[in-house]
Amino acid sequence: MFQFDFSYTDYELLQNDLAQRLNVRVINHKLVFPEAIATGSLTFVRLPNGINVNVINCRFNQDWFLLRRKIKEEYYTLRFHELTIPDTLEIRIGKERLKESNTTRSIAYLTNTLSEWAYLGAQGTVYKGIDVLFDAKWLADYLGVSNIDDVLTTYLSLQLENVHTEPLDSEYRRLIQEIMEVEDDNPMRLAIIQNRVMFLIERFFTRVYERRKNSHFDIPLSKTDIDRMMQVESALTRDIFEPAPTISQLAKMVSISESKLKKDFKLIYGLPVYEYFQKIRMQAAKDKLLSGDHSVKEVAMELGYSNLSNFTIAFKKEFGLLPSKLLSAY
Repeated sequence: MFQFDFSYTDYELLQNDLAQRLNVRVINHKLVFPEAIATGSLTFVRLPNGINVNVINCRFNQDWFLLRRKIKEEYYTLRFHELTIPDTLEIRIGKERLKESNTTRSIAYLTNTLSEWAYLGAQGTVYKGIDVLFDAKWLADYLGVSNIDDVLTTYLSLQLENVHTEPLDSEYRRLIQEIMEVEDDNPMRLAIIQNRVMFLIERFFTRVYERRKNSHFDIPLSKTDIDRMMQVESALTRDIFEPAPTISQLAKMVSISESKLKKDFKLIYGLPVYEYFQKIRMQAAKDKLLSGDHSVKEVAMELGYSNLSNFTIAFKKEFGLLPSKLLSAY
């Protein structure tokens, strides 16, 4: 089993310590894991605005245990994690324990250094995530939130099984993917990463604050219900260039009624199932067009549109402009 424990409040020191233990070099703040441990990498980014970011994207090739020990200094880590769990995974936050098995867990959540945090996982786990490290003063200064202590206190008092973990939706995923895809030699790399990280932070805390002040933002679902919807969302978005599974297929997959699936999905993700699916498809179409490698017709065909005008209408409905105008603007 691979084990790594740490108590750093500086991710560069954490990365260097990990590299020393693994007997590998850090090149341009990127650590590539030895194949015996994992396939993938850990990248450290120190942003101009003063926060630390870790970007991890790997598949563990043996059982693993990560532990951040508690310390007296108060720092916060906002975690955006997509975990594909082929066997088992245990999440530990202080005295809380959350065990998962044979599932995909896509969550955003906050931890602090006053409590221990750990992952205990099995071989084959795919771990993709963004960790953002800061203190409460930094957050208040940069977001201009006068009552940030109230938000943090309320959030940290919530139980692990409830809104302590927020499912990642398509917008979170888009921001995470853009951070991971920035090329090392891009002269705007730090600016792009900082911009996306700030969007992640602001979106997360805005949602927490809304739930704190407005009871109608609470999700009246059990942990089991939320887990089911996360499975549905994962199946729905697995391949957006293929036709979406039917409501009946999705309901059977998680063993609930079609009406409950539609109701619970909208509660968590804010849109009906197929509107959510369409929004992700249009975002993927936009990304492909902006890459400059695909024509409007090619993108439309890849998404399964036999009629080009139907694609352009759907695209304009989502973004307010025709795909051809998007290309000419860039």
